[in-house]
Amino acid sequence: MLSDELEALLFPLGLVWFVLLLVGLRSWMKGAWGMALLGLGLATSLWVVGATPLSWWLLASLEQPYAAIAQSPPTADAVVMLGGTHDFTKRGQLRFNMAETSNRVLTALELVRIGKAPALVLGGAHYRLDGVKRPDSELLEAWFRSWHLPTGRLYQLGMCADTRDEAKRTAALVIERKWKRILLVSTASHLHRAEAVFRREGLTVVPVGCDFIGMDGLEAGGQWHCVPHLRGFINLHRWSHEEIGWWWYRLRGWI
Repeated sequence: MLSDELEALLFPLGLVWFVLLLVGLRSWMKGAWGMALLGLGLATSLWVVGATPLSWWLLASLEQPYAAIAQSPPTADAVVMLGGTHDFTKRGQLRFNMAETSNRVLTALELVRIGKAPALVLGGAHYRLDGVKRPDSELLEAWFRSWHLPTGRLYQLGMCADTRDEAKRTAALVIERKWKRILLVSTASHLHRAEAVFRREGLTVVPVGCDFIGMDGLEAGGQWHCVPHLRGFINLHRWSHEEIGWWWYRLRGWI
């Protein structure tokens, strides 16, 4: 819609793109070819990322392998939900703010509710309360308990540094509980790396994705714009984070 394009033009990204476009065109008319190529080249790059489906395609390429299994996962001994779903706040009723990846929480709870596993394992990092580090999974547990949500037997992995740390702590718990198979819940675009690092720890994993942002976006359409939109850059950041993370983990021998 025209109103959406005008609104995007008033955002910092749209303004920067428009200024670069004007500088490039003005320089071209004056014969300043170097400045023209620089301005138009940068404007074109911003447009390709923010005004075309490119970033959605890239994100969808990571998500696609996990689309089918998300609909009908098998039963397992436990659901393991990776962290990164919320942030601590001293304000508000629940003392946490849900992040864009919070669908992991809903997916994990739903898997337990429908009987796919009798136990739920919460990953996560930490938050600070009065200068003391505490596992942020305890914030979710307090919410689950107060709302009487379907968690089955509930376990916390504690304060994990990264996905590999979550994998190692899960492996220790699997050995302790004598579990055979787990359902690994995470954002679909993250599962490529997460599944690999969990399997590296010798775990039998069924990856269950959520937040199919790229695939859902492509199906909905509307990724072509006149003015670059921020969502394309958010998608590109997600994709590049996972791609760089994959090679970093591989370089360190974690996958």
